Amino acid sequence: MAAMNIYNFYHMAAPKVANTKFDTHKKEELQAIYQHMVRYNQKQPFYKLSISSETQNYIIGIKEASLELKTSAAFLEEDTDSSNRPMTVYTDQPSSLSVQMLDSASPAADIAIEVDQIAAPQKNTGTMVSSSGTGIEPGKHFLTIERNGTEYQFELNTKAGETNLSIQRRLADSINHSNIGVQATILESGTSSALNLTSAVSGTGSSENGLQFLVKGISAASLSDYFGLNHVTTMPANAIFSLNGIRQQAASNQISINNTIGIELLRPTKQTATVHVTPDSSSLLNDVDDFVDSYNLLIDLAHQTQSNPNGSKKLLRELSTVTRRFRNELESTGLTLDDRGYLKKDEALLTQSTENGQFQELFHHLSAFKHAIDSAASRVTSNPMEYVDKTIISYPNTKRNFPNPYMPSIYSGMLYNRYL
Repeated sequence: MAAMNIYNFYHMAAPKVANTKFDTHKKEELQAIYQHMVRYNQKQPFYKLSISSETQNYIIGIKEASLELKTSAAFLEEDTDSSNRPMTVYTDQPSSLSVQMLDSASPAADIAIEVDQIAAPQKNTGTMVSSSGTGIEPGKHFLTIERNGTEYQFELNTKAGETNLSIQRRLADSINHSNIGVQATILESGTSSALNLTSAVSGTGSSENGLQFLVKGISAASLSDYFGLNHVTTMPANAIFSLNGIRQQAASNQISINNTIGIELLRPTKQTATVHVTPDSSSLLNDVDDFVDSYNLLIDLAHQTQSNPNGSKKLLRELSTVTRRFRNELESTGLTLDDRGYLKKDEALLTQSTENGQFQELFHHLSAFKHAIDSAASRVTSNPMEYVDKTIISYPNTKRNFPNPYMPSIYSGMLYNRYL
């Protein structure tokens, strides 16, 4: 019956936990666990236990929760080592720069950057004309756009009574479908409209005056003159900036540092901006959440059991003793211990401490805390019956060596677990 209850608990009630690399034991580790049980049981007295369904669920629950606590502590320890985590990047002037990590596995240093000018495309703003006007004579009309030394000619056949807006739309469609690196848009305001031309790329062009494109008309009454398309309102410009004190130019506002860090220039900086490269804290925050949840699950189980008041108090006392020893250090990083023994998170302080490296540095040096948590969880994992109310029947003969640690011990009925 006890075995059936245990099976049913694992099948229905126990949390479904995926195996991790920390759950895989080598032969030597399994032998060490076995030998520990042998030595432990040689010194243990015989007990009388009242194994109710609640007690069985409590025993298996704290055993599983302690395994989870050991695993989450191991992941947390691994992630506090910055060499094991990918890198991320941020800037102290996000209104002037947008940054991203292109290769999170590559090493990179902080960057000092000053932006004097951002790159700009060429813009030709056409003249506002009456949208419903019919000032263009019917017939063939031409527009020529020169780009990178190549001329592209556009021909339109206009009809009698065709409106300015209709012609603007047809001309814009023709330019956009040609894919010559010039984009045409129409600006409508009330009863007027204008055809605007913008270079598809920023930065100075290859022509002598630095323009990206030139608009030419074939006749005096050309489409260029009629719509005012050769009026340059924004000159193309390169981005001008300094990286770590070295002045540079670029045709685009998108720059890459050694294919590792991507920077988009949004506006000139008022002062030197810094691009910070730091270990990614998102995985660490997730591991902190898992650690706190695993710890609080053990506390939950201890508070919930009704049939083992003394054993649960022992469990609460051992866990809270560990965390209270390091209360001040944990509170400085955003982890606090409440009156009932639960760990609480100050999300803002925790995020801040992980981003500035305080949490990593603190947890890296708190080897005593990690060892104490692991030891407490190991005690529960290897002997959950220690936290069950029981009555001593007799003391063991310590001179006799039992070959099987489960036969005479309080481990009887606990043969079913996930690592054996």
